[in-house]
Amino acid sequence: MSGLTSIIILTLNGLGYTRQCLNSIRKFTPQPYELILVDNGSTDGTPDFLLRVPGARVILNRYNRGFAGGCNQGLAVARGDNLLLLNNDTVVTPNWLGNMLACLYSRPDIGLVAPYSNCAGSGNQLSINYSNIGQMLAFARQFNRPDPARWREHPADWLSGFCLLTRREVVERVGLMDERFTFGGWEDVDYCRRVKAAGYKLYLAGDVFIHHYGHRSFVANNISLGRVMAHNAALFAEKWGG
Repeated sequence: MSGLTSIIILTLNGLGYTRQCLNSIRKFTPQPYELILVDNGSTDGTPDFLLRVPGARVILNRYNRGFAGGCNQGLAVARGDNLLLLNNDTVVTPNWLGNMLACLYSRPDIGLVAPYSNCAGSGNQLSINYSNIGQMLAFARQFNRPDPARWREHPADWLSGFCLLTRREVVERVGLMDERFTFGGWEDVDYCRRVKAAGYKLYLAGDVFIHHYGHRSFVANNISLGRVMAHNAALFAEKWGG
């Protein structure tokens, strides 16, 4: 486990969530990292805020290029040995990145690593009762004690794209995300299938929990989650034959 981690975050309005996410990264990430912030046409002051984030590499789009498109822009300029996609409506926690990196580098055939969360949808979701971020952090400090015995191959065929860690060599072999999946949804399922087809495994860092508000960009921008998911599901079926 070594080197720089490129943390790629997309934004589409939701400035308050982005601010909270970046504050948590600064507070709980002692490992070397770079921030790559890709904005998909925000109108709530987010672009000006991003340009003031110290040391961040910022890409400003005039329109919504979607999750896959924005991620690909970030991946194209990333300098890290490790590449991490993180939603802007997350709050990271103590030991989050260190534990995920340790899991990623524990086996050469691990392609993607994800944490547990309150909102994931791909089998790595926990039902945890907390009513505020302070309570969540108190839980996470105990949950995130480093424990390799809790790492495991993920039984599902995909990991939710809200927080995904990989190595540069995996992206170089598998390629970028498929931009046919508009806005967001199913591009993570597609990418996981491609990673597995290349011979890698999907792993769950069972000693990491981060908070995810979930679908905030859809809500804030009046994008129909159901309609987008149905459209992208049809594209996925067309691509993979079923």
